[in-house]
Amino acid sequence: MSIRNNILFILTVFFICTFTRISHAQEHMNFKYLTIENGLSQSTAAAIYQDSRGYIWIGTNEGLNRYNGFEIKVYKSDKYKKGSIVNNYILSLQEDNSNNLWVGTNKGISKINLKTDEITNFECDENGNPFYKVRSILLTERGTLIVITQKNVYLYDEKNNKFTVALHEQEIFKTEDIVDIKEDKSSNIWVGTTKSLIKVDRNTKEIIQYYSDDSGSIIKDDKINSILIDKENNIWVSTSNNGLIKVIIKEGESNEIIRYYHDENDSTTIPSNTTKSMIEDNNGVLWIGTDAGLCKYLGNGKFYTYYSNFNDNSLLDDNIYSLMQDSTGLIWVGTYTGINIFEPNNKIIQYKSDPLNDNSLSSNIIQGVYEDDNGLLWIGTKNRGINIMDKDNNKYTRIYAGEGKNHLSSNMIKVITGNKDTVWVGTDYGLNQIDRKTLNIKKYTTEDGLLDDSIESLLVDREGNLWIGTENGINILDNKTGKIKDKTKNMLENVVSDMHIQEIYEDSEGIFWLGTYIQGSLIRLDAETRKCKVYKILDSETKEEISTIKCIAEGKDNILWIGTSEGLIKFDKKNGTSIKYTDEDGLCNNTIHGLLIDDDGNPWVSTNNGISKFDLSKNEFRNLSKAEGLQSNEFNDKSYFKTSDGSFVFGGIKGLNIFDPSEAEELYTDYNPKVTFEEFIVMNEKYKDINNLKFSYSQNDIEIRYFTPQYKNNNLRFYYKLDGITDNWVSTTSNEVVFNKLSPGKYTFRIKAISQNGTMGKEYKVNFTIKPPVWKSEGAVLLYMVIIVLIIYNNSNKVKKLDNLVAIRTEALINEMETNKQLFDKIIKAERSKNNYFINLSHELRTPLNVISSVEQLISNLNRTEKGISKEKIDEYMKVMNKNVKRLLNLINNIIDTTKIENGKYKINLEEENIVYIVEEIALSVRDAIESTGINLIIDTNTEEKIIKCDRNEIERCIINLLSNASKFTPSGGTITVDIEDLGEKVKITVEDTGIGIEEKYHKYIFDRFNQIVDSSMETKGGSGLGLTITKHIIDMHNGEIYIESEVDKGTKFTIILPADRDIDKSIVI
Repeated sequence: MSIRNNILFILTVFFICTFTRISHAQEHMNFKYLTIENGLSQSTAAAIYQDSRGYIWIGTNEGLNRYNGFEIKVYKSDKYKKGSIVNNYILSLQEDNSNNLWVGTNKGISKINLKTDEITNFECDENGNPFYKVRSILLTERGTLIVITQKNVYLYDEKNNKFTVALHEQEIFKTEDIVDIKEDKSSNIWVGTTKSLIKVDRNTKEIIQYYSDDSGSIIKDDKINSILIDKENNIWVSTSNNGLIKVIIKEGESNEIIRYYHDENDSTTIPSNTTKSMIEDNNGVLWIGTDAGLCKYLGNGKFYTYYSNFNDNSLLDDNIYSLMQDSTGLIWVGTYTGINIFEPNNKIIQYKSDPLNDNSLSSNIIQGVYEDDNGLLWIGTKNRGINIMDKDNNKYTRIYAGEGKNHLSSNMIKVITGNKDTVWVGTDYGLNQIDRKTLNIKKYTTEDGLLDDSIESLLVDREGNLWIGTENGINILDNKTGKIKDKTKNMLENVVSDMHIQEIYEDSEGIFWLGTYIQGSLIRLDAETRKCKVYKILDSETKEEISTIKCIAEGKDNILWIGTSEGLIKFDKKNGTSIKYTDEDGLCNNTIHGLLIDDDGNPWVSTNNGISKFDLSKNEFRNLSKAEGLQSNEFNDKSYFKTSDGSFVFGGIKGLNIFDPSEAEELYTDYNPKVTFEEFIVMNEKYKDINNLKFSYSQNDIEIRYFTPQYKNNNLRFYYKLDGITDNWVSTTSNEVVFNKLSPGKYTFRIKAISQNGTMGKEYKVNFTIKPPVWKSEGAVLLYMVIIVLIIYNNSNKVKKLDNLVAIRTEALINEMETNKQLFDKIIKAERSKNNYFINLSHELRTPLNVISSVEQLISNLNRTEKGISKEKIDEYMKVMNKNVKRLLNLINNIIDTTKIENGKYKINLEEENIVYIVEEIALSVRDAIESTGINLIIDTNTEEKIIKCDRNEIERCIINLLSNASKFTPSGGTITVDIEDLGEKVKITVEDTGIGIEEKYHKYIFDRFNQIVDSSMETKGGSGLGLTITKHIIDMHNGEIYIESEVDKGTKFTIILPADRDIDKSIVI
């Protein structure tokens, strides 16, 4: 390929629309949330902990919360209520070996007995010293409970139920606050303070203020937030403003100290130097919470940050206060606005559009997927063209519709396929043939022989011919001649009336199978003999015909699997029989969009409610939902593909999923839902210890509460039965069961859980007894009446709760309406600004036109007189006309340039130039004109030469615009100063005047096209307002900055900062 062709190709690819920035692989985590709307007492989660029974405890700024997956119980401080916690501001949580939960608060410590829910509070030590700011509680390997306060470290004396000071009279604690405490693998205790890291030696009890060497502290001037000791016994220290610190302990050697800082130019660094909470997950991966999001340590000094404010499944907030991994591997992230929950090792990868990043999918609505021979994925969208995705390098190329050979015929993609060097794209406006190497596109429509421009299905057969299914029949594009043939008349016309071909499939024997859209006909077509046979797929029960065939795939043993609008069909090619599977058989939804076969012959289908796998060995469906990481539960037609490495690709309404079907199987096998009994409630009395409970005859209304401590999927069903009462298993989604009026006897309550994907957990049981009555009395009758009253009272409370929920939702709707109103007002304001701009622009156009017209009329009138018009007069009038023509031309040029900028077609050419000479030369060229108005022009520079890469003409244009504005609004006697300053890697240019100035409220609009600043003092000055808009864009194209400083009646200062970078691309287009 010639140099010229290479250049043309590069430009072609560029103008197709692509941005190919390479960054980290975009791991889109699927976060679930727990907020005040779910019952949290307050949003800021400073501490999260899972106890031995599986409850999640969440400490907030306004109370302690216990969550079981169904409901939240709130513990609050109440000095008038016995048994409440000591303080509402929760800082730390820890369970001891006696099943007590210790709660550290801002003022005091609470101990909650997890078996009885009894609470004991500690407000001060035995000497009366208050327990302030209990930020951390440690349970050592030996079972010792250690508590830190702001100024002391305490040991808990379980025998005497009191705290004793562990580190006596430590001078360091008088000047530093204690913030965290941890135990290393050698049982040494590490204490973090606001300024130091302290080690308490296990054997000698020696207290060492830790140093990296003899010269100074490793934590000098660092405010520690937390400490973590990883599995390798390395110590990680988070700080308030100095990043993350790693201390590698080396016995007998100097310890290695590594610091990690944020670099705004490197996305692989920590997102902020303010690091807060840390955990090491089950796989040894370090997670760090910062004030700018959650990040994962990738090793080798690299980090990945999970935070984006556009995605509906992103973090609630970027300010991370606490982190915890539960028993099933989920990570819980406490933020300023609530709890985020996610699976760190999700087997299903999501790809979504990021409106703030051009290096992502152009749209989340996927329609059409194909992998080429180089492993690149071609991904179609509903209305945003095609994306070419390089998964390995996270590189995206976009192709849109437009005129010319490098554009699609339509942005609405319907189906994609390909072979060798060609990709075929079916749209709603014809067929597109894309050359993979050059991206040149050839378009076919009905004018080229297509039966219809709406392409429904595509297939490249064994001979390389392209089969094209449309709403009016089938075309074949001959691989050798490149001509399109109509195959409907000689093959299908006398066989079937429904010509809407939705699917074309070639089986292993070279037989073609066609599926129609309207009548649901399955057509067997032998291309060699041209014989057709039509099969009507009937419902096995109703005998009604299937309406739409959407996808076909060949399985094992001569079986065709057919996805339809009414379920999955198993079709035997030999005998023509079929079996239909629907949601009643376990299929997640009957509307099937995609169909792939795994290596074991099992069909996987995408639907309107998730993805189902039909397990042939067990003859059952296993389902995946959004909870397992799907982009959503709804998928789209023709958006499925099995890649060369065996991965499955499914596209839907909110992005793309890619997963290995063998790894996705772990989502079924690893998830075995456990059931934990929470309590028995009998006559409003709660029984936490439920083993072999015995109740009296009158206690025969029993409520049993339970939950599953595995929070991966809240869409659980429970199956239960009570021996002797319910012979069959009863299904429920509730976490409570009530049995009324049980007769005396021994009972066994059995329960098991089943997840949404069909995994059944093991059975759990509990025994209890209702004793027979000793006697019956009026008191017993009265007791029953009391029970009824209490039930009514309990129900009334539930009604009140519902009323409160309705009130909360109503308030939320009112707030939403107010938000919408504010948005509407902003739109109206923007439209008014645009109208005002065009009115002002019309005046600017009319003024020179009026002058030109007036002069022309004057010349014409004078010329008709007897004397005519002198040459001097003509020259004078021509100068007036020429001046206004130039003014009009300049205005039109500005409008054109602004339009080019907005359309991305404005180009600058960068060359090495002496910026000092350019600025001085242009200032000197206008000095006479400025000083003729009585304004003094000063040119000041601290250097004679500064070479940068810039477009000389465009920089001159910027300086002229700024000087023109300054002279317009500076009265006679004023001063304009042009200053140039060398800043090393940058150069600063300022244009400052002593004019009328601009009010501060207009500063943010000064560079906007549709927000021309006009007041009484400016109205007579003229101008379109485009100069500053163009200036701003030119400076942006130079990777520079421009900003304004102005004060009314004192003057205005514009500052331009340009990089002195000689490696900028020579030609830049925006």
